[in-house]
Amino acid sequence: MPELPEYERRKAGRDHGDRDEQIAALTDIIATLAQDLRRIEDRVNRLGTTAGKASAAAPDATQHDDTAPAPWVWFNPPAAAEDQPESDGDPRVTVGNFVTWYNATFVGLEGSRSTAIPACWEQHTGLAMEVAALAYTWRAANLGSDAGIREAQYWLHQWRPGFIERLTREWVHADCCDGQHRDGGPPPRANRFAVAERHAAAVSYPGPGSDGGHGKPATVESPDRGGGVPG
Repeated sequence: MPELPEYERRKAGRDHGDRDEQIAALTDIIATLAQDLRRIEDRVNRLGTTAGKASAAAPDATQHDDTAPAPWVWFNPPAAAEDQPESDGDPRVTVGNFVTWYNATFVGLEGSRSTAIPACWEQHTGLAMEVAALAYTWRAANLGSDAGIREAQYWLHQWRPGFIERLTREWVHADCCDGQHRDGGPPPRANRFAVAERHAAAVSYPGPGSDGGHGKPATVESPDRGGGVPG
C-alpha cells in the first residue's frame, strides 16, 4: 500500500485527535448527567420515605367513614347505637330511632297506604320483626362504605311498599294506626334483650331465701326461651 503524503498524514492525525477529544467531551457530559440523575433519584427516594412516614402517622384521608350517609341520603339519618363508640350497641336504640325518623319522613297523603308505624308496633310480634329488619336494611343500603344506590332504590321500591302493605293487612288493626291499640295475632312478649337483662338482674340479685333467708330462691327465666310467652 503506497504511503500517504505528509499533509494527508497530518490531516488524518488531526481528525483522529478531534474524534478523541469529542469522545472524551461526550464521556464527561454523560458522566455529569449520570451524577445528576443519581442525585435526583436520591432526592426522590428521600421525599418518598418522608411522605410514607407522614402518611403512616396521619389518618388515612381516603378511609371511608362506616357511619357516613351516602350522597343520595337527603336528610340526616336516624341516630343509631352502632354509630356511638361509647354506647353498648343496643339495637333497641337503633330501631326505636329509626321508627321516629321513618314516621317523620315516609308518611304519605291522608288516606294513602303510606301510614306511620304505630306506637304499639312492639306489641305485635310479626310487626316488630319486620320493623327491625326494615331499619337495618335501610342502614345497610344507605350508610358506610358498603352503601349502594341500587340497594337504596330497591329498599324504596320493594322493601318499604311491601312492609306498608303487610302493616295494615296482616299485623295491626286500623285502630292501632289511629293511636288506639288493639291486640291481634300472637300475644305480645318481651324481646330477647329485655329477657337477657331480666336474667342478668335475677342472677346478680337472687332474692330472699337464697342465702339462708326465708322463702324459695328466685326463679330465673332462661333468655333462650323468649320470656313472656304463656305456656
